[in-house]
Amino acid sequence: MRCPKCPGAMEVKTYGRKITVHRCDECGGLFCKPDVLLEMKREWMSEIVLDSGDAKVGEVHNELGDINCPECGILMDKTYDPQQTHIWLESCSQCEGIYFDAGEFSDLKYDTFMDRIRDFLKGARPGV
Repeated sequence: MRCPKCPGAMEVKTYGRKITVHRCDECGGLFCKPDVLLEMKREWMSEIVLDSGDAKVGEVHNELGDINCPECGILMDKTYDPQQTHIWLESCSQCEGIYFDAGEFSDLKYDTFMDRIRDFLKGARPGV
């Protein structure tokens, strides 16, 4: 599986018994399914183990919005997290996979006061 945002390969990474994701070996982007995302949010320290990419690289790649699903190959939908609107994601309408740029899952897992400021400054994804 190839990364939709860089030339890297999406490698299988596991954490615990219930969590399996694909992580880009170059940019650190993550691809997972909604049920796995719920487990990732619940599991202690999952963000440290799985979302190990450089958040600054993730910010640069966040600007690349028109990407194809690494699993299905179809154009992914541009979306954002409804609770933290500064987190812009891509999701696949066919396989329901979700793509996170490096650092986005760690940001999503913890809702902080700084996130409220980021929501205000960045806002929801335009055109969504």
